Amino acid sequence: MPADTFGPLEKPALARPLQLELLRLGDTAAAWSAAGFFVSAEATVTLGQTIIQCTGQGEPFQGWQIQGCQIQDCQIQGSQIQGSGSSISEHSSIDGLRLLAASDQGPRLNSVASQPHPNGITSIDHIVVSTGDSQRSIAAFESAGFEVRGSRSTSSYGSPMRQTFFWAGDVIVELMGPDLGEATSESPAQIFGLALVAADLDSTAAALGELLGTPKAAVQTGRQIARLRTNSVGIGLPIAVMSPHLSS
Repeated sequence: MPADTFGPLEKPALARPLQLELLRLGDTAAAWSAAGFFVSAEATVTLGQTIIQCTGQGEPFQGWQIQGCQIQDCQIQGSQIQGSGSSISEHSSIDGLRLLAASDQGPRLNSVASQPHPNGITSIDHIVVSTGDSQRSIAAFESAGFEVRGSRSTSSYGSPMRQTFFWAGDVIVELMGPDLGEATSESPAQIFGLALVAADLDSTAAALGELLGTPKAAVQTGRQIARLRTNSVGIGLPIAVMSPHLSS
């Protein structure tokens, strides 16, 4: 999984107009519990300002709710993004990534019980999104109210890729796609994986044992990263666990 290279203190949290509030996944609650997370009676996992809702319905990513999003019925038409209105409907998406309206939460989740996770993981660092067309997906994110906060070109993962970074409150969205001049495709944006933060990565490694790979140096200076062996517990998306951001 690509590691975050985005400076976390580049923009104060209070100046970020959007917030990822809900991430709906098709995993079972038991899968996340087996990975050392506290799972509420409503089958939710709280990480920072985001609630992960486990539906047990299979498809790894089933939608996300982003406070402050202002797009309706955003769809791909050829290589163009088409959108209308300003509210979220059942057909709303960001270049194929389903947006959930507040009314689509099912049980009310804003008051679900939470407590520290036995594995020591505290929050979501970043969400990796892959796309067949970087420019198209960037336009879709911008039309939804996101602001590009950084970008870079890299060949670290094989073909030349472009990384583009957005803030979703306390979560970084890292968009990975073809670099400028590289071939594009009509493939919509897809959630590729999650990177989570552990308060103490060594303690988390001790708590998870063989479920967590050996920590190694992350791309971001001074941080470490390790892969969670999600297949062992039945979690659908790839997950990495990182040490905390360094303060400036």
